[in-house]
Amino acid sequence: MSESPHGWSTEQVVGLLQKVELFEGLPREDLQQIAGIATGMTLEKGEVLFEEGKPGDAFYIVAKGAVEIVKPQPDGEGERLAIRRAGEAFGEMALLHDAPRSATARADETSQLVVFPREDFQALLGGESLPLRVMRVLSGTLRARGVRFASVEKVSDPGAHVRVDAYEVSRVMQTGLLPRAAPRIDGFDVAAGTTTGEDGRGSSVWDWVEIGGRTALITMDVPQDGFPPAYQVGIARAVLRSLAKTETSLPDLLARVNDALADAAVAGLDQYVDMGVLVAGAESVEWASAGRVPGGIIRRDGTFDELGAHGPPLGMLTGFKYGVQKLPMSSGDTAFVLSHASQGLFLGAADLMAQLHGKPAGEVVATLHRAIRKAQGDDRGETSVLYARKH
Repeated sequence: MSESPHGWSTEQVVGLLQKVELFEGLPREDLQQIAGIATGMTLEKGEVLFEEGKPGDAFYIVAKGAVEIVKPQPDGEGERLAIRRAGEAFGEMALLHDAPRSATARADETSQLVVFPREDFQALLGGESLPLRVMRVLSGTLRARGVRFASVEKVSDPGAHVRVDAYEVSRVMQTGLLPRAAPRIDGFDVAAGTTTGEDGRGSSVWDWVEIGGRTALITMDVPQDGFPPAYQVGIARAVLRSLAKTETSLPDLLARVNDALADAAVAGLDQYVDMGVLVAGAESVEWASAGRVPGGIIRRDGTFDELGAHGPPLGMLTGFKYGVQKLPMSSGDTAFVLSHASQGLFLGAADLMAQLHGKPAGEVVATLHRAIRKAQGDDRGETSVLYARKH
């Protein structure tokens, strides 16, 4: 086995990627990004590329030659499952997780491979648009192959020899959707964050976007189980960001996102998005929400105003008109939002934040996250927090 720079142009690699079902439908600019991480490898006839049970760390396309996929048998003989020839791909599941390989791959003849390392591919998921488009294609491909997603545990599909954890897929996409830093808003100290974990569902994210020249802080959460929750969150985020380029009214923006998600809903996939949108202005904040998204304003004098609910979760039914709430903000007042929480947990969070008045915004959010995780105990969920304190 020899490894070296592949020597092919980006366009040649893009041509190979266009033939792969996994990437069908992706725009050329995304394929060019993926081609940029490619390396090359040569296998001699009979040489083993990887063995069943070993961690998956790359995805491959055969450029020349042929590679056979073999299922080892107790008697030492291998059952040939498939053979991959020039232009065909294998090892795709390594792009999603590092689960053990479900079969052995070895060269049927001297072969040249295009290699896409898992770590480099996952780094691309931090891009603006690539996570949504790739995961959309991935989910469609996996469903088409009859892969059965598990809600909690990994399950095996003996026919496909594939093991997939739906939440593992969701966590990969969630990582790419989360912003790297909170935005700057004149007159406010701003912080935000989302708790994540190795056993999380990838169901909650925070985000920010410009709406009519104003900065909006956003929480999104999918409370229902089933198909990877971050898939639905990612679609909602993409639609919101696209419509926010021309829409300046919060109620109209939520209504349009809601209609788009409802119209595009997949039959039998009852997953809706709870969304809260907080826009901080010079003398007030505007608040609009879809679903039950707890939030409030802690006044400098210790009084508390709870933010109201303005309509059903996004994607539940078309034609709903959402409302908006405008509340005055004075120096020292703090607005905060949780993506979801019980009433008791929400009020406890409000009490804690009142005690942290004057602390740096990032420290407040980090302390609140720790308190929420402790209160949740063994039943830990993912929670997104928005925080904006008026100077």
